[in-house]
Amino acid sequence: MSVFVNAMRVVGDLDDEFYSDERQRDVWNEAAAVGFQLFLWAALLAAAVLPWVAGAVGAWVALGLLVVSIAISACTMEFARRRQVDLHETATMARPRMAVAVAVYVIGAAGIVARLLVSNSDSASSTWAGVIVGAAIGGAAAVVGVRIKRRRRARFEAADD
Repeated sequence: MSVFVNAMRVVGDLDDEFYSDERQRDVWNEAAAVGFQLFLWAALLAAAVLPWVAGAVGAWVALGLLVVSIAISACTMEFARRRQVDLHETATMARPRMAVAVAVYVIGAAGIVARLLVSNSDSASSTWAGVIVGAAIGGAAAVVGVRIKRRRRARFEAADD
């Protein structure tokens, strides 16, 4: 096992005797999934509200919440990937929850940008231009990445047939 997987096993205490009972393990896995989703939604909602109601301090806290939630999500997905579970295989990006999550994230990100960059800058237009260009490049990179992954999966499935 890699250092990453071993570290995640230690964090999750996965070698504990508790996990030897299948029912306890299943219930705990469901509870952990619910708790993870609850954390993500609470962090997103707080990050969307804080910049608008608490000014620059709230924007810094919101930025911290977004960074931590993204880091935890990335570690969770990477752990699953290294255990040969493809989370994107059955996922669909068109689910209503995904649209709500993206909308809340955009509200939070706009608040962070408005409080930390635009309100403290004399060149607000160049800041917004940078945000728009960055978003366009990031969106294009995401689309290209998804297409590459789908093509690889299609080739892999075709090779199996």
